Amino acid sequence: MRWIRWWLTGLIFFMPFQRMIVKSVEVWSRQVSFFINRIEEITVAVLLPLAIRELYKNRGIIDRSHIFLSIPFLAIVVSGFISGAVNGSSLIITSLGIFDYIKYFLFIFVYAAFFSDFSDFRKIFRLILILTVCLVIVAFAQELWALHSRYIAGRCIYDKDNYLLGDSIFNIYRDSFREHWRLGIFRTPSLLRSPNFFGFYSLFILTMYFYLRRRVNLFVLFTLMGGIFVSVARMVYAGFLFLTGVQLFRSRRLFMILFIVPFLVILFYMSTLWDFNIWKLTKQSLTAKVESAKVTPYRKYAREKALEVWREYPFWGVGPGRFGGAVSILFKSPLYEKYNFKPEENYLLRKWKSLDQFWPQVLTETGIFGTASFAVMFLTFFMVFLMLGKRLDDYDLKNLFSGLAVFTVIILLWTFGGNIKNGVIFTYSAFAGIGLGCINNKNKS
Repeated sequence: MRWIRWWLTGLIFFMPFQRMIVKSVEVWSRQVSFFINRIEEITVAVLLPLAIRELYKNRGIIDRSHIFLSIPFLAIVVSGFISGAVNGSSLIITSLGIFDYIKYFLFIFVYAAFFSDFSDFRKIFRLILILTVCLVIVAFAQELWALHSRYIAGRCIYDKDNYLLGDSIFNIYRDSFREHWRLGIFRTPSLLRSPNFFGFYSLFILTMYFYLRRRVNLFVLFTLMGGIFVSVARMVYAGFLFLTGVQLFRSRRLFMILFIVPFLVILFYMSTLWDFNIWKLTKQSLTAKVESAKVTPYRKYAREKALEVWREYPFWGVGPGRFGGAVSILFKSPLYEKYNFKPEENYLLRKWKSLDQFWPQVLTETGIFGTASFAVMFLTFFMVFLMLGKRLDDYDLKNLFSGLAVFTVIILLWTFGGNIKNGVIFTYSAFAGIGLGCINNKNKS
C-alpha cells in the first residue's frame, strides 16, 4: 500500500494548486486539463472501496468515532435519493449531485485506512507550512507591485504591459474592480487564483499551526496573518476573528480581548465597504474608469433566485444536481431557463460552477430534510473532533483534533459566503483521516 500513501501525500500538496494547473494546461490540452480537474474524484472512486475493505479487515481496532462520522453521510445519501425520486430525476444526476457535495469529506475514511504513523503527518505538515509561507511571500510581492502601480506609478494593473510576472501568476481579471480592491489594497490570490481561497488556506494552516506547534515562531505567525489580511476576504476575516477569540481564551489573557477583538471587528466591518480606502480615507481615490465599472452582485442574485426556486419545493428540493452545482451545468438543467436565470449571472455560474452560496444551494436542491442532514454533518464533525481532543492522551493527536474542531466552526462560517468544494476542505479531511488512522494504530499496539 506504499504507492497509495505516496499518491495521497502528493494529492495533499497538489489540491491547493489544482485550479491554477487546470487553467494553465487547458491552453494546450483540454483532455489533460479535464483529467486533472477530476483527479480527486477518480481517486476517491477508486480508493474508497479499498479503504472500506481495509477498515473492515481491521474492524477490531477501529475507533468508534468512524461510526459516528459515517452516520451523517448515510443521512445525506438517503435524503438525496429520496429528493431525486420525488422529483423524478435520473439516477445518474442524483448520484453525481450527492457525490459532488460529499466527495472531499469522503477522504476522511480514505486517509484513515492508509495512514497510521503520526511522524508521517509531522513531515507533511512541516512541508505544507513552508509551502504556505512561500505562497504568502509571493502574495506580498503581488501586493507591493499592485500598490506601487496604482498609487505611485499611476499605472493600471489591468494593463498586460504592467504585469510583473505575467498573467498566469498574477491572475488579473478585468471583470470587476470591486472584487480585487478593498480597503484600498489589492486582494492578492498568490498562486491559488483566488484571494478568497488563498485567505481561507492561510487561515487553515494558521489554525493548525497554533495547535500543532508547542512553540510559535513569530515570523511564521505574522507571515500567515499577513496572508489572511491581504486576501481581504470577509468570511476569512470572520473566521480569523473567531480563531483569535478562541486563542485568547485558551491563553487566559482576557485583557487582550479589549484591544484585539474590537480592532478585528472594525477591520471586518471596513472590508464590507468595498470603496473604503485606508490610504486616503476617501472615495475620491477611485479613478473615473473604476467608478464607472459595472459591479454584478452575483451572490445576492444567486441567493434570491435559489430561495425563489426553493419556495416551490420546500421539503425535498428540486433534487441533487439540478440547480447551482457543476452537475446541473454538465447536464444542462432546464430550471435555469424556467426561472429566468439572467445571462450575465449564468456566465458566472458556468465559470465558478457554483452559486457560491452553500446553504441556499443545498436548500434548493435537497430541501429542508437534506439541509438538516448537512447541518447534522457539521455538528457531528465538531462534536467528534472535540471529544477526541478531550479524550486522547497523546499530546499530538489531542491537539490535532482540537484544531480540527475549531476549524469546523470556521468552515461553518465560510459556508455562509462560499462553497465547500475547494482544496481547503480536502486538506482538512485528509488531516482528520490521518489522525483517525493514527488512533487506530494506537489501538492496535
